[in-house]
Amino acid sequence: MKRILSPIFLASLFALGACASSGPHGPSYDFTGDRPAEAQAYRDFMIARIASLTNDPETASRRYAAIIDVMPEQASIAERAVFSALLAGDYPAAAGLSSRALAAGSEASLVRLTLAVDAIVRGKPEKARPYLEESAFQPFNRNIANSMSAWRALDKDGLALATGYLEQGLTGDLRYDSPTLYMLGLLQMSGGAEDQALANFERVWASGARLAIGVEAHAELLAARGDTGHALEIIEAFRAEVGTNAALAELARRIEAGEQIKPRRLTTRQGAALALYVPAAALMYQTNDDLSSVYFVLALALDPDLQVARSLWAQALENGGRRDDAIRVLRQVPVSSPYYANAQGQLASLLNAQGKSDEALRVADEALAGTPDRSLQLQLADLYISLERYAEGEAVLSEIIESDGAKEDWRVIFARGAARERQGNWPEAEADLKHALELRPESATVLNYLGYSWIDRGENLEEGFALIRRAVILEPLSGHIIDSLGWAHYKLGQYEEAVDYLERAVELVPGDPILNDHLGDAYWRAGRKLEATFQWERALTLDPTEKDRERINAKLHSKLGPDAPEAAPTPAPPAGVPETP
Repeated sequence: MKRILSPIFLASLFALGACASSGPHGPSYDFTGDRPAEAQAYRDFMIARIASLTNDPETASRRYAAIIDVMPEQASIAERAVFSALLAGDYPAAAGLSSRALAAGSEASLVRLTLAVDAIVRGKPEKARPYLEESAFQPFNRNIANSMSAWRALDKDGLALATGYLEQGLTGDLRYDSPTLYMLGLLQMSGGAEDQALANFERVWASGARLAIGVEAHAELLAARGDTGHALEIIEAFRAEVGTNAALAELARRIEAGEQIKPRRLTTRQGAALALYVPAAALMYQTNDDLSSVYFVLALALDPDLQVARSLWAQALENGGRRDDAIRVLRQVPVSSPYYANAQGQLASLLNAQGKSDEALRVADEALAGTPDRSLQLQLADLYISLERYAEGEAVLSEIIESDGAKEDWRVIFARGAARERQGNWPEAEADLKHALELRPESATVLNYLGYSWIDRGENLEEGFALIRRAVILEPLSGHIIDSLGWAHYKLGQYEEAVDYLERAVELVPGDPILNDHLGDAYWRAGRKLEATFQWERALTLDPTEKDRERINAKLHSKLGPDAPEAAPTPAPPAGVPETP
């Protein structure tokens, strides 16, 4: 999605233009005078600024690079060029521009991290030292620099000095230290200190922290030492608690096949890549933009085989509205990678989001034909359900459940129950939903869905309300769950209670058209018809589906309000397998 130019930014453009005409306090860019070089530089700057705000980092980087030596603020312009080049995924350009930025006097963290990466990529890790150790970093980049310093020092200075870089960042609180301790274990493992590494891995595992790359190294080390049972145990625990991970699934397959597992020995480049990847992954999950992509690009420059970084890079690009770029990145994941199936699933999802559902299904089907992968099956089921092809989604989910055997996954069972409910097959749907709740009694998602389904059908009303209330207690800030509680009151004709909960739901998720529509219905039934009309009109501005748009318009045009509660629409089912709460 293109970023919108704000009125404030447009005003600043005009302000800059006014300042450029003349004056004693700064440079003058006279478009009509005899200074064409400066005029062109000013135009390039404006183009670069607009490009950076409209998801075109490639143009932004190129235009900024063209004016570094012309504009008065050379360091600042060069820094913008570096950042834009990394956003565009152009590491070679970013490395060259970082050298120019340094020459212009830049002290920016990203410039220095890029120069450190470049030194390691060129096989001269010692030249990375001043960039990593003599720079003023903010905490996020300081942690990255310390981790990169540890991997830089391992070969030349030894394990004791290398671990010191990581240990200085420990706080004593495992809630914050677990990523660093996993990195420390990887460093010790690579340095031959396997006993120390295993002790760190066990300590972090016991704390409840779960980091896929760290768990993979932990399981590898256990299997290499012959403790395959414990290795498989922690892999299965990770799957049950967090979800399927492609690399862990592949490791489990190798262990079960009796393959000899060797403890990993990461190179400087591989370790430094992880030093960038791990915090970038955390940043990506905490933000809704493409900022983390700059770190994934640096990580892949160090280790082009770190395909999990490519997968998350694509996710970051999608977060930033750059779907075409995300598709390009996903197509680079090779068939040989454990993350290939994952990438194909992401690719299918992106194509579907672009309205290319036939191509999306073809991609998923072709990938499954060549790689019978569970995660891809889940993606295919999710795709079918998002297209309201519930029977086909159910069939794929049933295949997964059958192949899982005794390893029952509540997410898959729940998703099949939801698909069955959507087809009107209530007895089997109810059985799945109850089974999922037995497996995961504290899942707000399952509690909400089963509780609402009962109330919607006029069955087990007291128990249904109890389930939804438990879900609200577990996730008190979930607007959709609170909406279910309000809508359940509405279905029973308790309109005043419904209004209270539905108003709260809309406060929490103001941009959801269905929640606004529900509140409008409750207002109407409570006799607040003017407010009802406002909510329906607002719902129409929030991009509802065509089916919902027609239904809302019918209420507005008929002046008769919503149908009786018994015929009111039910909340949409979850799109595929839910994440672990």
